[in-house]
Amino acid sequence: MSYFCLVNTPGVAVRDIVAIQAKDDGAAERELARVAGLWPGFETIALYQDERSVAVLSNPSLGFATEALDVGDLAA
Repeated sequence: MSYFCLVNTPGVAVRDIVAIQAKDDGAAERELARVAGLWPGFETIALYQDERSVAVLSNPSLGFATEALDVGDLAA
């Protein structure tokens, strides 16, 4: 399948585009972690399969949360 990552660095959106060969989303997400290791100063890395968003990895060393915020079922 056709997967790719958009690497964003502080102040530079889409600093690099990295093509990934993977058979499914799980394998592509493992490759996403490898790509993050190549860009220690990354801000976010977005993973896509063609036009479909698969995952986004944010750099916790820049203050981004490592876990999603759970807001529950709160109504206004």
